[in-house]
Amino acid sequence: MKTADAGARRAPLILFGAFDRHNLGDLLLGRIAAALAARLLPGREVRFAGLASRNLRADGGARVQALAELARDWNPAPREGAPARPPAWPPALLQVGGEILGCSAWEAAVMLLDATGAAHAITLHDRDPSARETWARQTLGSPRGLPYLAPHAALPPGTRIVHTGIGGVGFAALPAALRAEALDELRAAACVQVRDRRTRDALAAAGIEAELVPDPAVLVERLLGAEVARHAAMGEPAVLRARFPRGYVAVQLAAESGDDATLAALADDLAAISRARGLGLMLFCAGRAPWHDDPEPLQRLRRRLPDPASAVVAESRHVLDLCALIASAALCCASSLHARIVADAFARPAISIACGTAQAAKLRAWLDTWQPPQRHHLAAPGNLRALARSVMEPAPGQREAHAARLADLAEAAAHTAYARLFDPLDPEDKTP
Repeated sequence: MKTADAGARRAPLILFGAFDRHNLGDLLLGRIAAALAARLLPGREVRFAGLASRNLRADGGARVQALAELARDWNPAPREGAPARPPAWPPALLQVGGEILGCSAWEAAVMLLDATGAAHAITLHDRDPSARETWARQTLGSPRGLPYLAPHAALPPGTRIVHTGIGGVGFAALPAALRAEALDELRAAACVQVRDRRTRDALAAAGIEAELVPDPAVLVERLLGAEVARHAAMGEPAVLRARFPRGYVAVQLAAESGDDATLAALADDLAAISRARGLGLMLFCAGRAPWHDDPEPLQRLRRRLPDPASAVVAESRHVLDLCALIASAALCCASSLHARIVADAFARPAISIACGTAQAAKLRAWLDTWQPPQRHHLAAPGNLRALARSVMEPAPGQREAHAARLADLAEAAAHTAYARLFDPLDPEDKTP
């Protein structure tokens, strides 16, 4: 029979991901993983880990501890002369989604800086691959080339790792050393779940059999819908709904696509959609970390519109406010993968903006895997208005049915992932 003390000392769950920086998808994946843990593993201690210690609770994220520090907490160095002993209750680690098989040490280190620090690092090192990798690894305190891929060697003995909903559309093109690093970690994992066929096929070619599952963010309406509705009724989301009583188009664009030609084409598209439907335009940033979004290109986009007063650049950074802004939109046009996933989860009409090679590759891989070709709704700036009419045709039942199907698949995948984390580790623990 399990004692109260034993129950209190059950293996903790570490959620590891990029929730140490501001990005809609990463912060949302952390909240969803925590909600699933509360449902499937009631009473289990949950800790958030990233590459750096951060507190993003003001943005709807979590208090995050650096994985290296957290690992030392659970596996302290033995006293001099004493034999090393594994912890009696080793943790389990859930790798919480994201494009972790393509995020280099350089990219990870820069994205953890503020805007000024990132600009300085890029100026100093961007054109010297050797120098930037040296700087990145020193900054992160790790020699690993794919730092958001959880390293077994840095964790307490017996730690079980499950990767869920991860991506790597560029995996096959990685340098051989990075592919080898990734494959060593994935082979040691208890379970690998990937979010698109392109990643699954690349891993299969390298000898890794991964399960194909939807990105966990498809569960946002099912698990967080009530919280999102509360945010929609207050603060900036409520103000914008009142300002645009006939509705609005939610628009997001990655900062890398803020060149004049792209903004001019997008402004023409949005003005045409706005006039045809009598809709306002709500421009928003899905992520404020470096190499994500920036309000400045959105302000320039707004000024290019024939009627700048018809558009507002949203200010909120809170992940649930961002979800509420998308969930309340008459149409969502976004280059962000997770903005599209949120729109689809709430059965909102959506067009994905194909901008930037890496971002477009992620979008295409996701859409090819989980949407029929006629529902890809992926377009370059200049072609959005041609899609808008068909995308906005009344078909809420079809959108809702598709959202429910993906959520069912993701929920089943979560049951599998959590069971693989804990079932044999603690035989008396019957959850999930």
